[in-house]
Amino acid sequence: MLIVGFNLAAADYRRSRRTVLLLSGLSAALLVLLVLQGVGWNTLRREGTAVAARLGAMQSEVRLHQEQVRAVRVTIPAELVKRYEAKVAAYNQILDTFAFSWIGLLVELEHSVPPGVVLAEIHPDLGTGRVALRGTARSFEDLTKLLTGLEQRTTFRDVYLLHQSAKKPVANGPEVLDFSVTFIQGRPR
Repeated sequence: MLIVGFNLAAADYRRSRRTVLLLSGLSAALLVLLVLQGVGWNTLRREGTAVAARLGAMQSEVRLHQEQVRAVRVTIPAELVKRYEAKVAAYNQILDTFAFSWIGLLVELEHSVPPGVVLAEIHPDLGTGRVALRGTARSFEDLTKLLTGLEQRTTFRDVYLLHQSAKKPVANGPEVLDFSVTFIQGRPR
């Protein structure tokens, strides 16, 4: 006896067909991604070889130019080279002078100098970054405040009190301390 329309395998068949289609689709997607990955690697490899070839050509050009410079340098008299090196050093010193920021130094000093201290001279050495100060202070406490203020600035380091002495009062004025201080402007290298 055969019942029409009744199939015990139909649900399993549909489920397994869906699974096969899903797995086939995922396999095709993975295959496409694998092909794209291969194309990307191939492109990168070709670009790498092209860059290596360009780099090799550039390095050979640099070597050629260096040899030409050496050949030309040999023909230049040493006296002329020394003269131009002296000119370059003078130009560099001028550029260093212009690069020095008086405003930056004065602003930092303004934050460091207490009210009881008067600066008479400020001498920066552009080559070393050392700054020499000379001035007067009303008391040793004011001088100590100056030294502490200079040490606390991040742009000043190696603060040293070189000299201090009591100065005779002028016209019945109070006695003041004459001092000289040095420090280096700029952060340590």
